[in-house]
Formats: sequence, C-alpha cells, structure tokens
Amino acid sequence: MQVAQGFGGGIHINSLCGAATGAYMVFGLANKISPEDPRAKMDKTNELIKEFSRKFTELHGSLNCTELCGYNLSQPEESAKAREKGVFSRVCPGLVRDSAKIIEELLKL
Repeated sequence: MQVAQGFGGGIHINSLCGAATGAYMVFGLANKISPEDPRAKMDKTNELIKEFSRKFTELHGSLNCTELCGYNLSQPEESAKAREKGVFSRVCPGLVRDSAKIIEELLKL
C-alpha cells in the first residue's frame, strides 16, 4: 500500500488505472533481471503486461481510470463527485480484486 498509494485516480493524471499499474510492478518484481541475460526477464515481464492488459480490458472495457470509474479524478470537482458517489468503495475494490486474480492466473500462484 505504501509504495502504491500514488497510483489512485489513474496516477492522479487521468491515466492508467492504479490496479493495472500495481500489477505491472508485481510482474517486474516476479521477474528479477539477471545480469547474465537481462533482456530475457524484461521480455517475459513485457509479455505478462500485455496479457494482463488484454484480460483486464476484456473484463472491464478499458485500462483508463476515467473510463473505468466515470470521473476524471485529476479534476478536483470530479474527484469530489466520485467520492460523494462512493466510487472508491464501490468500483475500485472490484478492479483491484480482478487485477489480483489475473496476476495469480498469469503467475500461477
């Protein structure tokens, strides 16, 4: 939570969903780069990211925070509306849950 707290609201710039950003970090951590062949692990991580993105988009229609939650969270008034409507407790937990399920599936945890 500590390292990923800035991922909310599409990284607060109306961009990639924080649940996806966090998944990409997990894939990087799961594929530690080896000094002997750094490119191989980077390629594996990129494959996982592409497959995650495909599956997440298939489930939710987008990777973009604004499209997923219906509010441009980089705008204070939109963020306030989203908070008022319970978006962060109603929508975001499901995105995080589905992200975790996809991660588990792809990493076969």
